[in-house]
Amino acid sequence: MTIVVDTNVMIAALIQAGIVRGLVLGNPDVFIAPEECVLEAWETRGDWNRRRVPDALIREALDLMTDRFVAVVTRPTHAEREPEARTLIRDPDDVPVVALALAVDNQGIWTFNTKDFSTPELLARVRVLGTGEVKALLKGSTEDR
Repeated sequence: MTIVVDTNVMIAALIQAGIVRGLVLGNPDVFIAPEECVLEAWETRGDWNRRRVPDALIREALDLMTDRFVAVVTRPTHAEREPEARTLIRDPDDVPVVALALAVDNQGIWTFNTKDFSTPELLARVRVLGTGEVKALLKGSTEDR
């Protein structure tokens, strides 16, 4: 099973203990993200790091997450799908996520930004998942083992 994660899911797993972190940490080898999401998470840390955690600790946590729990996929894997992805989503930051979902076999994109990911054209091509749907998919996959 493979689920593409958006930057906001990675950030949520970093900043707060809870269901998102539990799903990510409890299911290594399921989640993938384009390398652009890791860069975006790092570059926007000033916006979401409200507790002013030192950069070194953020870097350590982000590296741990991407080394063990979220596989980072390099741009060559999805670059040729980017032109198509640009026609399906308005936010340029989301193009790599959509392109990756178009390029690899997956169960869908997990995002909290459902508004941007809700165009009929995109939904005809890619499944967009909320946290409840991810939880159900993962529960179903463990029951199949």
